[in-house]
Order: sequence, then C-alpha cells, then structure tokens
Amino acid sequence: MERTELAQLFDTSDTASGACRHALLGGADYIVWEDPVPADRILPAYERRALRTVAAGVPTVGFAEAMASLRRIGTQPVRLGQVTGTDPPFLYMLFLTDDASTVVACLGIDQEKNPGQLAG
Repeated sequence: MERTELAQLFDTSDTASGACRHALLGGADYIVWEDPVPADRILPAYERRALRTVAAGVPTVGFAEAMASLRRIGTQPVRLGQVTGTDPPFLYMLFLTDDASTVVACLGIDQEKNPGQLAG
C-alpha cells in the first residue's frame, strides 16, 4: 500500500489517527500486513498490552477507543499495520478492514518510555 493512499484513510478527528497520519506523511516507516485476522482473536492480546502499558505509566493515545472499535466489529477480519514515528517517538498500530479500505482503529504508544516493544 502506498504511503499517500494509507494516509488518506485516516479520520483525523481522533488524536491517535491524526498523529499517526502526521507521522506517516512525515516519512515514518510503515508496514501493512497482508493476512487479515478476526478482530476478536487479537483483542485479548491488545487488552493485556493496554493493562501493562497503563500499569507501567507509559503514555498512549487512542488505546481505549481502539479496543472499543475492535469489540464492536467482533469477528470481522482486520488487517494490521504499524507506523513507527520518530518525532514524537510513538509506535502506532493500525487496524484496517480486510480490504484495507478503511482504518477501523488506531492506537499509539510512546517508545521513549517503552523502548523497543509494544507494551509487553
């Protein structure tokens, strides 16, 4: 997926999506994986990551909203993506529809406070 094509999919009315789009257009590294997975299969792992991140005091954006969106879509498949921003140093996880036409959810984790890992 081309950078500009992906950037156009973001609803910039929420903080995480706006920040992720800004990082993407600023040249951040990114990847969108090809194989979709049912949202309800990945939700427990991200819920655990959210708890660990909060417990560690690591700044995040959009985690609660992303989890709510994944819960709402249930068994629908999503494709995952990742944008690695450097200014500020946030790692953004994207959840797109299986055809990659819409960003379903986006969350970001401060990598300065959580170096080298996505909350666990």
